[in-house]
Amino acid sequence: MTDPHREHPAGVAAHDHAAHADHQAPGADHAGRHTGHAGHDAHAGHGAGHVAVFRRLFWINLVLAVPVVAFSGMFAMVLGYSLPDAAWVPWVSPVLGTVMYFWGGRPFLVGAVSELRARKPGMMLLIGLAITVAFFASWGASLGLLHHELEFWWELALLIVIMLLGH
Repeated sequence: MTDPHREHPAGVAAHDHAAHADHQAPGADHAGRHTGHAGHDAHAGHGAGHVAVFRRLFWINLVLAVPVVAFSGMFAMVLGYSLPDAAWVPWVSPVLGTVMYFWGGRPFLVGAVSELRARKPGMMLLIGLAITVAFFASWGASLGLLHHELEFWWELALLIVIMLLGH
């Protein structure tokens, strides 16, 4: 069962939690979570849709992560294999990693902004910062602006996949 108060990725109706401040303890379930969502349109079918969106994002990003990881020079060095000597090889991880950052990382980035606006930092902000630092450091390294050891494409890809799985 998902927590109905987590941030919503694209395609899932979001709502203003402050608008629910009138929910009192009598409307709460045994775990202290508030109930009484039957009349709120933004919550209709939200649990199943939320899970479905994250499941879909997880599987798509898992498929994208395979070449990001496999074509990462650092990962190849760690496992002891050589990458093909073609001009396009160094761009596989940056291009697919960028897609993963903006598409697979979107729920965490949106959640981070929401937590900042509410002045309530939480896990979404932590994940958003982690993937953003990895993204910009990796692009800096890929473009030769930063040391090559700051290329974290494979870590970025796996972090997004693991966080989507956990969410």
